[in-house]
Amino acid sequence: MGLRVLKKTVSILLLCALFLGSLLAGFFLADRMAVSAASKEKYPLIYGEIPESDLPTVVLIADEQDYTVLPGDSLWKIAEKFLGDGNAYVDIAKVNKELILDPNLIFPGTDLSIEKTGRIVREEAGFGGLQMGDYSMDIPRGFTAGIRQSGDAYANFSLSGDKGAIACLIRDKKEETAQSVKDWKKCSDLIAEYARENYGKQVLDLQFEHYRMVDQEGASGNLYLYSFIWQVSPDHPNLKQSVCVGLKLTDHVQAEFVGFGADHDIYGCVRYVTATFAEHYDPDSAETFTVNDSNMQMAPLEEWEPGGIINSFAWVDEYFTSALERAMGIEEEKGVKEKLMDKMGRS
Repeated sequence: MGLRVLKKTVSILLLCALFLGSLLAGFFLADRMAVSAASKEKYPLIYGEIPESDLPTVVLIADEQDYTVLPGDSLWKIAEKFLGDGNAYVDIAKVNKELILDPNLIFPGTDLSIEKTGRIVREEAGFGGLQMGDYSMDIPRGFTAGIRQSGDAYANFSLSGDKGAIACLIRDKKEETAQSVKDWKKCSDLIAEYARENYGKQVLDLQFEHYRMVDQEGASGNLYLYSFIWQVSPDHPNLKQSVCVGLKLTDHVQAEFVGFGADHDIYGCVRYVTATFAEHYDPDSAETFTVNDSNMQMAPLEEWEPGGIINSFAWVDEYFTSALERAMGIEEEKGVKEKLMDKMGRS
């Protein structure tokens, strides 16, 4: 009799596990391999020659990086490796003209500066994107606008599609924000330290990007991005999401985006939206110009260092922890800690 009950109990538990797994599939990445396997990014940043197209492009110039010439290197090989096109060796030679007297002759041990200029083809430009009077941006194909909420985490303007979701916050440019990102290397170190100290087991593969933009159809400014893999819970190591955070600073506006999805494609989508964001400042209305009256909001907005920008880790933690609890049927009214305190009180 005991064995029969045990078998029945195990069967019920297996059914519950299968149900939970299917329920969570809508929220989380089932396997890390799905992230690393995503080799082709949607809306990629293209270095070198781009395919012929009548569509406009956004030009992004990355921070210079250092490279030490190795034995057997040529400028052509270096250009192919870093810029995707051997013909771009002339650009490397131009940046390092004081070190390179003859592009056909470089010496091992020489420290070169490489400036990477990439382009994003504005595939969705013809569809009009989002036009809000004081600003505009392209929207990835298939994405629609709406509200997104899980627990205490919400965004009253969010873009959602088959590649994931992007929570948006657009507001007047803050001096605190400009100061925080002025030294992006220092800012990146602060972000990495915060993630390590507060979410050490949940943040994987944290990476940073910074680009400046040339003037093109009003879409100038600086882009600051960082991306990571979010492990929803240490108790569930296979539940992961790809997360990308974008910040665009124009002369008067800061646009912030927190995107998440099941694979690497969300990185390209967030970079695309961030890069195509443009303010439409009217000098005649300089004294009254503001985008804060759009009532765009996100919560929670926990304070942290660096200041003035979204604490994406706190937002993502609340969003996915609440989603996990909801999927597992945990009561939100009274947590485990509160129940334990009640029991201690009665004792």
